[in-house]
Amino acid sequence: MIKLLNWFKNKLEKYPLQFIEEDILKSLFKSNEDGEELSSLKIKKEFNNLDELQIKQALESLIQQDDILMNEDKIIINQSGNKKAIQLIRKHRIYETYLAEKTGFSKENWHNKAEEKEHLLSNEEVDQMDKELGYPKFDPHGDPIPTKDGVLPKLKGRPLSKIQQNSLVKIIHIEDEPKEVYLELLKKDIHIGSLISINTINNKKIYTSESRNFEFSGDELKNIQVVIIETAEVLPKNIYRLTDLKNDEKAIIHGLSQECRGINRRRLLDLGFVKGSNIEISMVSPMQDPKAYLIRNTLIALRKEQTNMILVKKVNLDEQ
Repeated sequence: MIKLLNWFKNKLEKYPLQFIEEDILKSLFKSNEDGEELSSLKIKKEFNNLDELQIKQALESLIQQDDILMNEDKIIINQSGNKKAIQLIRKHRIYETYLAEKTGFSKENWHNKAEEKEHLLSNEEVDQMDKELGYPKFDPHGDPIPTKDGVLPKLKGRPLSKIQQNSLVKIIHIEDEPKEVYLELLKKDIHIGSLISINTINNKKIYTSESRNFEFSGDELKNIQVVIIETAEVLPKNIYRLTDLKNDEKAIIHGLSQECRGINRRRLLDLGFVKGSNIEISMVSPMQDPKAYLIRNTLIALRKEQTNMILVKKVNLDEQ
């Protein structure tokens, strides 16, 4: 145990002061945007993995660089501090987008990897990534990406917790912090771009998306950002995830989830998973995963994480 504590202490001591400063600036910027009070006490609580000396040195350095002002315990973030924080946010969100589009890393790992890499990437490297990705406006979670000039667009929409019953909404953002709430949302397999209808049964709100009913905790509802869909737009009926197709059912591909990105999306499109293609289950493995699907006279094996990204419309027997 002593060896472990010493190892952890050494890791903290090796964490560069610059990284601590940047993390503090990003935290102050986000708190300021949320209208929260900024104080050194709040910073100490948030960065409780660091000792007070490290935090004190970082705050003193930020004052010397004119990034922040301090009045007793209160902190004011200056224009230069805001600019540095936005640059860090840009690096983080572009790198997360790169991980989603260009690599096979699961979404559970994107945030932590970006938290590390954001301190190491140069502005030139990030600009090159931005170009390769086609200048995306949003990261994989739906957060707006700051421009090269340091403009951070406001996130539109409202938390799902603020939406009344008998509404139809579209998910535009899923917050990835705090981590424990985000991981619970990942388990529910909800997707950015999906439509959710909100109804009440027996005085209880029911959230329905892609023919599935969901229950959310209060914290989860706050972390899902949505926009209300105008009544002129019709919620597609009889749309399911391919995962929910039964052995004796047939379906037509409706489309791919917005969260199916990069290499995985291109592969599915190349295999024929395009709107209008007929599909049915042909074989099932003993463990029920993967399953082999017949599409365009070809058998293709897919796992659950892939079929969750494919939307289909079930075909009634009398339509076949």
